[in-house]
Amino acid sequence: MKLLASIAAAGAMAVTPVHVTITAAHTVKANAKWPVTIRVTNAAGKPLSGTLTNRILLGSLMVGKVDKGRVWHFVGTWREPKGQEITWPASARGQTFNFETIVRAGGRTVKKVFPVSVR
Repeated sequence: MKLLASIAAAGAMAVTPVHVTITAAHTVKANAKWPVTIRVTNAAGKPLSGTLTNRILLGSLMVGKVDKGRVWHFVGTWREPKGQEITWPASARGQTFNFETIVRAGGRTVKKVFPVSVR
Protein backbone atom coordinates (compact mmCIF):
# COMPACT_ATOMS: atom_id res chain seq x y z
CA MET A 1 0.00 0.00 0.00
CA LYS A 2 2.87 2.36 0.82
CA LEU A 3 4.39 1.67 -2.61
CA LEU A 4 1.19 2.79 -4.35
CA ALA A 5 1.07 5.97 -2.25
CA SER A 6 4.71 6.70 -3.14
CA ILE A 7 4.04 6.19 -6.86
CA ALA A 8 0.99 8.47 -6.73
CA ALA A 9 2.96 11.16 -4.88
CA ALA A 10 5.84 10.96 -7.39
CA GLY A 11 3.38 11.31 -10.28
CA ALA A 12 1.76 14.35 -8.68
CA MET A 13 5.15 16.04 -8.23
CA ALA A 14 6.12 15.41 -11.87
CA VAL A 15 3.47 17.87 -13.10
CA THR A 16 5.06 21.29 -13.47
CA PRO A 17 3.07 24.35 -12.34
CA VAL A 18 2.40 26.46 -15.44
CA HIS A 19 1.83 30.23 -15.25
CA VAL A 20 0.36 31.93 -18.32
CA THR A 21 0.41 35.72 -18.66
CA ILE A 22 -1.30 37.60 -21.49
CA THR A 23 -0.11 41.15 -22.16
CA ALA A 24 -2.20 43.31 -24.51
CA ALA A 25 -4.67 46.20 -24.50
CA HIS A 26 -8.16 45.37 -23.17
CA THR A 27 -9.70 47.99 -25.47
CA VAL A 28 -8.84 47.73 -29.15
CA LYS A 29 -9.64 49.74 -32.24
CA ALA A 30 -11.37 47.92 -35.09
CA ASN A 31 -9.23 47.36 -38.21
CA ALA A 32 -6.01 48.13 -36.30
CA LYS A 33 -3.27 45.66 -35.43
CA TRP A 34 -3.59 44.28 -31.92
CA PRO A 35 -0.24 43.10 -30.57
CA VAL A 36 -0.52 40.40 -27.93
CA THR A 37 2.24 38.65 -25.97
CA ILE A 38 1.80 35.37 -24.13
CA ARG A 39 4.44 34.40 -21.58
CA VAL A 40 4.60 30.90 -20.08
CA THR A 41 6.72 30.10 -17.02
CA ASN A 42 7.05 27.59 -14.22
CA ALA A 43 6.58 28.45 -10.53
CA ALA A 44 10.15 29.80 -10.35
CA GLY A 45 9.57 32.16 -13.30
CA LYS A 46 11.69 30.13 -15.73
CA PRO A 47 10.43 29.98 -19.34
CA LEU A 48 8.71 26.77 -20.42
CA SER A 49 8.45 25.34 -23.91
CA GLY A 50 5.21 24.03 -25.30
CA THR A 51 2.41 24.66 -27.77
CA LEU A 52 -0.54 27.01 -27.86
CA THR A 53 -3.56 27.87 -29.92
CA ASN A 54 -5.82 30.92 -29.63
CA ARG A 55 -9.58 31.34 -29.94
CA ILE A 56 -12.12 34.15 -29.80
CA LEU A 57 -15.11 33.68 -27.51
CA LEU A 58 -18.35 35.63 -27.15
CA GLY A 59 -19.11 34.83 -23.53
CA SER A 60 -18.21 31.15 -23.44
CA LEU A 61 -19.22 30.45 -27.06
CA MET A 62 -16.35 30.08 -29.54
CA VAL A 63 -16.91 32.45 -32.46
CA GLY A 64 -13.49 32.30 -34.12
CA LYS A 65 -10.08 30.69 -34.26
CA VAL A 66 -6.98 32.86 -34.48
CA ASP A 67 -4.74 31.83 -37.40
CA LYS A 68 -7.36 29.25 -38.43
CA GLY A 69 -6.66 27.26 -35.25
CA ARG A 70 -2.93 26.88 -35.89
CA VAL A 71 -0.93 25.26 -33.11
CA TRP A 72 2.19 27.33 -32.39
CA HIS A 73 5.38 26.00 -30.78
CA PHE A 74 7.18 28.42 -28.43
CA VAL A 75 9.81 28.68 -25.72
CA GLY A 76 8.84 31.09 -22.94
CA THR A 77 7.15 33.81 -25.02
CA TRP A 78 4.85 33.84 -28.03
CA ARG A 79 3.82 36.74 -30.29
CA GLU A 80 2.08 36.86 -33.65
CA PRO A 81 4.67 37.12 -36.43
CA LYS A 82 5.51 40.72 -37.40
CA GLY A 83 2.95 42.01 -39.90
CA GLN A 84 0.45 39.27 -39.00
CA GLU A 85 -0.88 40.73 -35.76
CA ILE A 86 -4.54 40.12 -34.90
CA THR A 87 -6.95 42.64 -36.44
CA TRP A 88 -10.47 42.91 -35.04
CA PRO A 89 -13.10 43.52 -37.77
CA ALA A 90 -15.34 46.59 -37.92
CA SER A 91 -18.37 44.33 -37.36
CA ALA A 92 -17.03 43.64 -33.83
CA ARG A 93 -17.38 47.29 -32.73
CA GLY A 94 -19.28 47.79 -29.48
CA GLN A 95 -18.84 44.20 -28.34
CA THR A 96 -16.70 42.56 -25.70
CA PHE A 97 -15.02 39.29 -26.58
CA ASN A 98 -12.80 36.90 -24.69
CA PHE A 99 -9.43 36.10 -26.25
CA GLU A 100 -8.58 32.59 -25.04
CA THR A 101 -5.22 30.90 -25.26
CA ILE A 102 -4.87 27.18 -24.68
CA VAL A 103 -1.32 26.34 -23.60
CA ARG A 104 0.19 22.87 -23.33
CA ALA A 105 3.45 22.92 -21.37
CA GLY A 106 5.10 21.10 -18.49
CA GLY A 107 2.73 18.15 -18.79
CA ARG A 108 -0.34 20.37 -18.30
CA THR A 109 -2.99 22.14 -20.35
CA VAL A 110 -3.89 25.66 -19.18
CA LYS A 111 -6.65 27.87 -20.59
CA LYS A 112 -6.35 31.61 -20.00
CA VAL A 113 -9.03 34.14 -20.96
CA PHE A 114 -8.41 37.85 -21.63
CA PRO A 115 -11.42 40.20 -22.14
CA VAL A 116 -11.24 42.53 -25.15
CA SER A 117 -13.64 45.40 -26.00
CA VAL A 118 -13.66 46.55 -29.63
CA ARG A 119 -14.30 50.21 -30.40
